[in-house]
Amino acid sequence: MLTETQRAALAARLRQNRSGRASTAADPVVPLGREGAHAFAVHAVSGTVHEYGALARELDGTYRLSGIEAARDVPVADLAVLADRYAGLIRGAHPDGPYRLIGWSMGGVLAYETARRLAGGGGEVELVALIDAPCRPVARYADSEEGLAALFVAEALRSAGHEPTAPDPTAPVARQLEQVAERLAEEESERATLTGELARRHAMFVAHTTALAGYRPTGPLAAAAVLVHAAGSPDSTTDWARLFGGGVRRLHVAAGHYDCLRPPTVATIAEAVLAAPTMRSTP
Repeated sequence: MLTETQRAALAARLRQNRSGRASTAADPVVPLGREGAHAFAVHAVSGTVHEYGALARELDGTYRLSGIEAARDVPVADLAVLADRYAGLIRGAHPDGPYRLIGWSMGGVLAYETARRLAGGGGEVELVALIDAPCRPVARYADSEEGLAALFVAEALRSAGHEPTAPDPTAPVARQLEQVAERLAEEESERATLTGELARRHAMFVAHTTALAGYRPTGPLAAAAVLVHAAGSPDSTTDWARLFGGGVRRLHVAAGHYDCLRPPTVATIAEAVLAAPTMRSTP
């Protein structure tokens, strides 16, 4: 069972899109930093960009990070459609470039494909940072809707910084979401709101895992790159490095997938990003 502090933390994450800093379906570009050259961080499977908060603070002053969130209304299950959409958003926010993109997990895949579209349209892509991003195809992520819901429950809890109890991959989807809401609700009146938010996020999770299944990079990219591998994850940095035409730095960190964007490791990643435009390829 989660503690009261853990419930509050995850509930706050789930409510984040209703806060003033969150995006809307019409405005998915979320300002995370205040000063510096433009850089953009693309959402992971959750569709939100709260994971990049600490990185934005580390980069602020040199790079003003903006997050690209998924539209809240209709989840999109097509990676190419998402990348096309995000390239348009970035051009609209920063028409003249150069472009710097960052992505953690699925966000790395989206950042890469978005960068290729920006470059294909004549834009200068200066830097792409892929943080523990998958490069090798996965045919599917679960054998059933219930199994995929169990993955979503675990993902939601881990993203809030807490190791979940093992979800039941055979329980009905609605019941799994209700059980999470029951744990998180501080008051009975809050349970329905959390259940609704969980249902919306689950639908987005299903769409994004569908989009990611079977992914293979669509071609090379002439840009500098920072490629981060987190402990416990498959190491895709060699596969990614073959695709970049600029200087490449491969960075292996001791933190795990869900911890690498938190202190203290996030400072190490930020240092690599800040050094990237002038570096040469390193092992």
